Amino acid sequence: MSAASFQSLMAQLVIDPAFRHRVLASGFPADADLNARERQRLQHIAASPGLDINHTLHKGFRFGKLRALLPLTCALLQGTRLNAAIARFWALHPPRSFYFLPEAIEFCDFLLAQPTHSKYLHEVVGFERAHLELQRARTDEPPPQTVHFQHDPSKLLGPLAQGKVPLGVPLQTCTAVGTLDGQGQAQWVLQS
Repeated sequence: MSAASFQSLMAQLVIDPAFRHRVLASGFPADADLNARERQRLQHIAASPGLDINHTLHKGFRFGKLRALLPLTCALLQGTRLNAAIARFWALHPPRSFYFLPEAIEFCDFLLAQPTHSKYLHEVVGFERAHLELQRARTDEPPPQTVHFQHDPSKLLGPLAQGKVPLGVPLQTCTAVGTLDGQGQAQWVLQS
């Protein structure tokens, strides 16, 4: 019997609906470090209709964290496009932990790997990903982050910060370099 194994499987039931469906269909893996009583309890939890509410709460919390960590990307995608992108991402990347900054970076990587009809999306996502990299927990100083822009960053990011989708942003090829200052705040400098 392992409390860590029980707790890990319990958390997986909460955060991964596909895992729950596999458990309901086939039970827990034979190699799971569970005694008979723990298996019975987890099987009962998996079958409980109350678990659906936990899934909904967890999904809402994940969505809220993505919106908080990637506000510019969410403002650009908005509504249906945002929901569809998140649904595709979650279908391919089930949650592995309750840590949301790594998931937001993984979502950025997912978006950057996708073709897009938005001429601004990759620039905005690249900027927010770089900003998150500066905030990622580490024991040493984060390396400088660079983001290449094809459009004027101030005219692109400014409206998005106000929740407005920018239109007709003028071309301006430049690079933004981000570093952390002495107080741990990101500082960005534009280079032509």
